[in-house]
Amino acid sequence: MKERKGLLDGLFPPKYDFQGMLVEQAEATLQGMELLLEAMKGCADDHLRSLTELEVRTDDLRHDMERKLEVAFTTPFDRQDIYSVSRQMKAVMSFARTTLLEMDAFGVEPDRPMLDMAGHLLIGMREVVDALRTLGNDDRTDRLIDRMREEEGRIEETYISGMKGVFLLPDHMMVLKKREIYHHLKDAGRALSATADILHRTAFGID
Repeated sequence: MKERKGLLDGLFPPKYDFQGMLVEQAEATLQGMELLLEAMKGCADDHLRSLTELEVRTDDLRHDMERKLEVAFTTPFDRQDIYSVSRQMKAVMSFARTTLLEMDAFGVEPDRPMLDMAGHLLIGMREVVDALRTLGNDDRTDRLIDRMREEEGRIEETYISGMKGVFLLPDHMMVLKKREIYHHLKDAGRALSATADILHRTAFGID
């Protein structure tokens, strides 16, 4: 991350550890992706309740950070980027919970593409956690951002190939149900991609 601190930054150093707050939210979001995949594999009891509770926790972390952003005189990097990264991670968590909610409500069992997309989300969030921890190490951050984008690309490819199979199903109602769930997972991937773009701008000072 490029150093662009002026005189006022030296006189009034950041009061809050916003990078640490983002890491904490990212770690909680990563737990959510682990729970999503475990639930799809049938390895988690009360998975929807647990994920909902975790989403509430991440919302609390996000709201606390937003309140501090409003009063902070300086921030370690652009405050809009801090806010936007947090919002994109919120979207990843929300799409994960909605995926499980609708799978339960619609009576849809996970198929291979769903499991694969959830797996790529999990890997991508691991890269987000590591990238937030290592902001300032340009080489490592760049590699992590590239890997985030690769995982989002795999989600998009899995979505397309999976939908080809879904459209061949004889049960048209199931086609609609699965299409909805596939969309949530794809949109979570796009939020992951947006996170990568913001981190790239933050790390390398790209406008």
